[in-house]
Amino acid sequence: MILTSEKILDIHELIISNFGGIDGVLCQGTIDYLVDQINAESDLFRKAALALHIVANCHPFLDGNKRSAFQIAELILSSEGYAIIAKEERIIKMLLRIASYQCQVDEVKIWILKNTAQL
Repeated sequence: MILTSEKILDIHELIISNFGGIDGVLCQGTIDYLVDQINAESDLFRKAALALHIVANCHPFLDGNKRSAFQIAELILSSEGYAIIAKEERIIKMLLRIASYQCQVDEVKIWILKNTAQL
């Protein structure tokens, strides 16, 4: 799957329209960087980890960064038949750790590997 900036913006807009928050981009450069990093990566789980880490940690949107990060990672995983199966409280705990700079991409990848299943 090739990810585009437009797809990320569509996901974010959908998140905000469905769950509320302030729509808008804070830093387009971060979104472009994310797209470049993910499309250059061959490891599916690292791609998902990059999505979670870059969006939740670097905050490219005015609001909804953690929710958008999760949905982008889910899209990447589902494109190859995987899904995150962790309970909501574990997902929230990890997203909060990422957003507060408490873990790096490799740790996020390990968490994803432990909390996904093939559909």
